[in-house]
Amino acid sequence: MPEQQLPAWLSPPPEGRQTERRRQPERRGSATSPAAPPPAPAARKRSSRAKTGAAKAPTGTAQARTVAAQERRTGADRRGAQRRRAAKLPPGVAERRYLLAATILLLIYGLVMAYSASAAKAFFTYGSSWYFFERQLVYAVLGVVAMFVLARVDYRWWRRLALPLAIVVGILLVAVLIPGVGTQINGARRWILLGGQSLTPGEFAKMAAIMLVAGLAAERPREVLQAGGFARLVLIGIVPAGALIMLEPDLGTTIVLALAVVAVLVAAGSRLRHLLTLCLAAALAVLALIAVEPYRMQRLTAFIDPWQNPRGAGMQTVQSLVSIASGRIFGVGLGNSIQKFGFLPEQTTDSITGIIGEELGLLGLLALIGFYVFLAWAGYRIALSCRELFGKLLATGIVTAIVGQAFINIAAALGLLPLTGIPLPLVSLGGTSLVVVLMGIGIVANIATNRRSYIVVSVERRGGAHRRRRDGGAHDARPRRRPRAQK
Repeated sequence: MPEQQLPAWLSPPPEGRQTERRRQPERRGSATSPAAPPPAPAARKRSSRAKTGAAKAPTGTAQARTVAAQERRTGADRRGAQRRRAAKLPPGVAERRYLLAATILLLIYGLVMAYSASAAKAFFTYGSSWYFFERQLVYAVLGVVAMFVLARVDYRWWRRLALPLAIVVGILLVAVLIPGVGTQINGARRWILLGGQSLTPGEFAKMAAIMLVAGLAAERPREVLQAGGFARLVLIGIVPAGALIMLEPDLGTTIVLALAVVAVLVAAGSRLRHLLTLCLAAALAVLALIAVEPYRMQRLTAFIDPWQNPRGAGMQTVQSLVSIASGRIFGVGLGNSIQKFGFLPEQTTDSITGIIGEELGLLGLLALIGFYVFLAWAGYRIALSCRELFGKLLATGIVTAIVGQAFINIAAALGLLPLTGIPLPLVSLGGTSLVVVLMGIGIVANIATNRRSYIVVSVERRGGAHRRRRDGGAHDARPRRRPRAQK
C-alpha cells in the first residue's frame, strides 16, 4: 500500500534548510566576537533584565511609597467621612444648641450686671445689696424652667391658642388702665400687682400679636401679597394692642410690637410697596404721638441736643454717655461704678447699658453686642431652615422682638436713638420681661428640632390643603424619584 503523502505544512523541512538555520547563529557569533565565545541567549536576557531592574529599583520603591501613602490618606479620609456621617446631627440640633448657648451666656451676663447695677440702690433702700438680685434669680429660674418645658411642646399648639391668648391679653391691657387694678408709677400704668408681684401685660402682648399674625398669614399665605390682606393683618396685629399700650402710655413697647409684626409680614413675602407704605404711615403716627405729648417732645429735643438741658430732659442721655465714656476700653472694674449711686436714672432697667460700659468698658459692650448677634444668627438660621410656614413666621417674629428691643436699648444708651423706656432683654431687672423672653426662646428651640419644621405644603396643594384643614396639614416636599424604566 503506498505511503500516504502528508500535507505541505506538516512535512518536515529539507535537510539543507535545517543545516543552514543551525549555521546562521554560528556565523553571527563569529562575526561579532571571534576571540571569545558568544554569550548564551538566556544569559544575555537575564543580564539585561538585571541591569534594567537595578536601574529602576529606586524609582519603583518611591512609587510604592507614594502609592502606600495615598492609600493611607484615602483610608484616613474614608474613616473620617464615616465618623462624620456617624456624628452628623439631625436637622436643627446644632442651631438649637447655639440658641440655648447664647441665651445662657446672656442670662449669666445679665445676672452679674443686674447685681452690680442694683447693689447700691438695694442696700440704701432695703438694707441688703442682694435684694434685687435674689428676686431676679427667682425669675430667671422660673424662666429657664418654662423655656425647657416649652422647648418640648409642639409649637403648632400656639397656632390654635393664638386667638384665645390675644383675647386674654387684650383683657389684661384693658384691666391695667382701670384705677385700683393697674399700678401707676412715674405717671404710667403698665403693671398689675398680683400677690406682691408685678405683671406687665405689654410683654405678653408682643408674643400674642406675633402668634396671631403668623397664624393668619400661614392660613392664607396668598392674601399677604394683596393690599387688602396685608392691611387686614396690620389692623389685627398692631392696631388693637398698640392702641391699648399707648394709653398706658408706653411708646417703646408699641414700637417693638410693630417691629416684630412687620418682620413676620416680611418673612411671609409681603410686597415692597406695601411695606414702604406701612413704614411711612408708622413714621407719621410716631411723629403725631410725639407731638401730642410734651414729655415725648422733650425726649426728642434731648436726643437732638442732650447738652442743652443736661439736668432736665437730657439728664439720662448725658449721664449714660458720661458712664460709657468713663469706662474707656477696659472699664473701671466690676462693681466700681460711680454713676449707679444716684447719678444715672433707671440704672437697673433702661440705662443698665451705661453701667456696663462704665464697669466693663468698650470690651464689655462689644461682648454684650456679640452675644445678641450670636442669638440673632442662631434664631434666624432656625427660621430660615424651617420649611413649615407658621414655624418660620413665628421664629422670625420672636427673634426680631428680642434682638430688636436689645439694639433699641443699646442705641438709646449710646445716644443714637431717643430714649424709649424699654429694658434690655435678659439683662435688665424685670421679672415679666425675663420670663416672657425665655418662654419665646423655648418656642424657637422647639421649632428648631420639631419634625414638622422640615415638612412643607407644596405650591400646588397649598390652596386646597389650607382650605380643608386649618392646621395646615403638610406633606413631605422632598422630590420623589421617578421609577426606573424596565429593560
